[in-house]
This record gives sequence, structure tokens and C-alpha cells, in this order.
Amino acid sequence: MPFLRVFLLLLLALPCLLNAQEIKYIDLTAVRQRTELRHPPAPQSDCKEGTGCMGSGYGGSILRDGAPNQRDPRVLGIYLMRVTPTDINAAEPFQVEFKILNTGTAPIELPVSPHLSDLQPSDESVAFNYSSLALVVRGEAEPQGPPVDSIGFVELFGSPDHSESMMVLRPGEWIRVSGNVKLLKCPPTPVSARLRGDFWLRRNTFVPHPGGQFIETNNLYPNDTPTPFVAVRLSPPAGSDLPKQ
Repeated sequence: MPFLRVFLLLLLALPCLLNAQEIKYIDLTAVRQRTELRHPPAPQSDCKEGTGCMGSGYGGSILRDGAPNQRDPRVLGIYLMRVTPTDINAAEPFQVEFKILNTGTAPIELPVSPHLSDLQPSDESVAFNYSSLALVVRGEAEPQGPPVDSIGFVELFGSPDHSESMMVLRPGEWIRVSGNVKLLKCPPTPVSARLRGDFWLRRNTFVPHPGGQFIETNNLYPNDTPTPFVAVRLSPPAGSDLPKQ
């Protein structure tokens, strides 16, 4: 982004940032998130007595990807306020405190519920829409260090039919989220690395059918503000505990 554009963006955002405030804190560290979604049972197939009957179903998903719009006034900064411990064994979850700050010049609506299951209609055969926000920890190499490609995340959900599950974050406002993150990928040998905050904001449609389900996902692209790194030491789990790549 050219320097002049950055300067103008900061100038416009300055009055909002001067009035910045935290509006919500979400602690996921002791929460067992409910994320399973229901669908109607599969119809029983014809079978002979004594042979057993098994239903059949299918599932699937599709991701529709858009393109970022650099002129979008909605901008988020995902800060890693705390990473504990900083000497991370990839076999174990570690605790992260995220700060989700609206650094743009327009309000943005975000999902804030830990439980996706609670958003599903009571009728398990009805399709429904929901939003998801993944708060991402992304590992990158130190300057002149060996390559690092590590990632982990926690996720929040919301639905327009459950007003308490969504929140409007105005410019300069932020929420904090604490959660236990486990890396999905890790380096094969111990290495010094840098963690930074990132996010995926998505709109989803869940379509149940007898015996299965289908999920259509659309990526949303508010702009992101680069935030500081946290220095850590990553160690792979031993032997058979190594995560599958």
C-alpha cells in the first residue's frame, strides 16, 4: 500500500483510535465447544431379514473464494497479546490471548459465540446460514532462519437468527479472546520462529439431507492490519505423536 494511502487511513482512523475501548472478553480456555451439526437419519435400505440394514448418506463442502478489495474500509488487526508458554511442544496445546481490533473506518459485524450447535434450528432438516471467525496463529521463520510453516486456530460462530451470537465492532473498538491452540503443522526439528495473528472470516450455508450434509462456504475479505510478531521456540512431538501433514 503506498505511503500516502497508509497516512490517510491512519489520519481518518485517529479520532476513533483515541476513543478506543474493549467491549467484550471471551474465554474459551475452559469451554468445551459444541460444534456438531445434526442432519436427518438416512433412510433404511431394503434388505433381507437377518442380514442387517444400513442407511446410506453423503456429505461434502465447497469453498467459494472471492478477491480482497484494498478499498474496503473494514479492516481488522489480530494481535497476539499473550502466548503461554513460548517454548511450544507441538504435541500440546498452548494458550493464546487475541485482541481483535477494528482498525478501519467502518463498523464490522463479527460472530462471537463459541457454540455452533446452538445456532442450528430445532428442525434438523432445515438449512441455515451462519458466520465463522477463525482466529489464527501463524508460524513464520526468523530472518535468515530455516523455513517454518506452522498454523493453529480457534473459532467463533454467529447467526442472524441469534442476535446474541453476533457483535458490531465499531472503529477503534476491540474484543479479547483467550483460547487453547494446537498447531496443525510443525517443523520436523526444533527451531526458533515468529508467531503472528491472522484470521479467516466466512459466511456459511449448512444444508442437511437424509444421511448427510453439505456446507457451502464463502470467504469474506475485510482488510487486515499487520501486527507485531511473538518470538517462540517450536519443538516437534516425538515419534508417533507427530501430526500428519
